[in-house]
Amino acid sequence: MHKTFTARCDEVHPVCGNCSKHGVSCDFAGVFESPPTPGVSSPSTQKTNISTPAFSGNTTSASPSSPMPASALTPIYQTPRDLVRTNINPATSRLLELRLMHHFTAKTSLTFSEIAAARHAWQVEIPEISYDAQYLMDAILAVAALHLRAQNPNDQALVRASHRYMASSLAQYSSLLNGGLSEFNAEALFSTSALIAMQTSASRRFEDFQGDGGYTLPLAWFHSFQGVKTVVMASWQWLRQSNRVSPIINGQPALNLDLDPYRKLFFSPLLEGVDHQIEGLPEPLGEETRQAYEHAVAFLNWAHLKPSRSRILGFAATVSRRFVELLAQHDPRTLLIVSCFFAEMRAVDNVWWLQGMAKREVNGICSLLPSAWWPMMEWALRIANHEGPVTDEIWGTRLTGIRIDEDNFVAGGATVSSHIDILASIIEAYAPPGPPD
Repeated sequence: MHKTFTARCDEVHPVCGNCSKHGVSCDFAGVFESPPTPGVSSPSTQKTNISTPAFSGNTTSASPSSPMPASALTPIYQTPRDLVRTNINPATSRLLELRLMHHFTAKTSLTFSEIAAARHAWQVEIPEISYDAQYLMDAILAVAALHLRAQNPNDQALVRASHRYMASSLAQYSSLLNGGLSEFNAEALFSTSALIAMQTSASRRFEDFQGDGGYTLPLAWFHSFQGVKTVVMASWQWLRQSNRVSPIINGQPALNLDLDPYRKLFFSPLLEGVDHQIEGLPEPLGEETRQAYEHAVAFLNWAHLKPSRSRILGFAATVSRRFVELLAQHDPRTLLIVSCFFAEMRAVDNVWWLQGMAKREVNGICSLLPSAWWPMMEWALRIANHEGPVTDEIWGTRLTGIRIDEDNFVAGGATVSSHIDILASIIEAYAPPGPPD
């Protein structure tokens, strides 16, 4: 089970999308070709390093408690933050930032969770953390700009703002990950990783798959949610003691998966033929592939019984690294499983950053799937393309009376924190010994 939480640490960021689809030039090229910015020595404390090769080479670590400064010898526009703002009028930028921060605290933050304590954390605690973490502030402004863009799709100023602030956040975020996580930046880096995942998810609604190449899989989405998991596990010794971010982490329900592949649960047919499929694979890889399928299907069954947003969205972070590799390879069984995940999102289609996701992704995946697998797409296609309320009969199980029991996250009983404690202890037990003192 602990394998689920050992995703490779170089997958903590979304890849740069095709900015031409959004009518703007790519912000990332200029950022990562800049000369390195001199860093500031970080406090003497234990750090957990996370390697991010795609962002390494032109960045250096900076103090987690202050913005990345430029030395007297560094030209004014050589920091990542300044590079992406070269052509912005300072007065206009200030007014825009005030507008975006107000929108985030008043509206956007309330759309991230169904749990009151988690909404409060996003509305109050996370903005306060961002005062000392510019990369988190930029991520907040980027997501707020994207939310406003969803309401005003033709506003090119919001398009540019969302891209620029996220480019600035990613540049600083990756630099700090390379420098290592510590008790001083764990809260901010976790919050930033979550906002990057949300930005990556919401950006899918603006992509046009009608042009050359057609539909493309949302691999960046899976990579970014896997990145949240990586940051949590790498900094858990500090996050578990944080009163400011713990409501967000415990806003996710504790997993209670039935991993018995022989039980006839709703999505069990998705596992038919696995034994035959993995026969030709080397023993370790074959078993890893089997476990990737079984764990993903168990999650689908668990979320299907009580399709709340907090349950459904955990899929992308919970699946194994092997599962994401299979998705990148267009493995048909993996595509089928992922189509059912997106179909489940139809139950939470009222959230702005998830609207239309089920229909777009399920139909897109069907276009990539070999025709021999189409009969097994029946449920996903029916749910994703259904107009109107999703009834018990259409869903395949009861939906009435479902609500989120917030007491589960406040009073006793299993929480996601207790599960992470167990996983962290397992990972520590199997970790290779460090260098001798």
